[in-house]
Amino acid sequence: MLRELAEIGMRLARRVARQAEEADAGDAGLVFSRIARAVRQTLALEARLEGELAVLTRKAAVEREQAAERAARAPVRERVRIVRRAVARAIEADADEDDVEQLFDDLGERLCDREDDADFLDRPVGELVALICKDLGVAADPSLWEDEAWARAEATARAIAADAPGPEPGDGPPPATLPSAAPIWLSG
Repeated sequence: MLRELAEIGMRLARRVARQAEEADAGDAGLVFSRIARAVRQTLALEARLEGELAVLTRKAAVEREQAAERAARAPVRERVRIVRRAVARAIEADADEDDVEQLFDDLGERLCDREDDADFLDRPVGELVALICKDLGVAADPSLWEDEAWARAEATARAIAADAPGPEPGDGPPPATLPSAAPIWLSG
């Protein structure tokens, strides 16, 4: 729209310039200067708006990237929150008062590197809690979190797996075993 307005202004300026050349009109010079000024202002406004649009477009792209990064990290943050809460309960229930602060620090260090371990999201929460508790020297008493949604879901999954018929001996490859190496985030 601004481009069209500038083109109209340029046509008018050319017409006024021709009229000024054909006849000695004093007002033609004034009209020409006003039209030329309007055209310049229109083009300047168009350039400013294009610049602002480019800035807004870049800003929107950055915000989309940041939102995508936050969305990608959300499952890890949620898993960390759940594991931290479960292990904190075990620490509070089992540890001496003098050791609690150090154990919480150690827990934070182990969970800090969680993204480096590919199976952090794949392992059951109960297994993660048990591994961390064992590493911290804290008893992992399942009764502490038996009312948690994740614990109930894992118990249900174990019950379903226990009821499922297993393979007959010799009917295929042996069942997979868990890796024996501790995850990176657990060492510390």
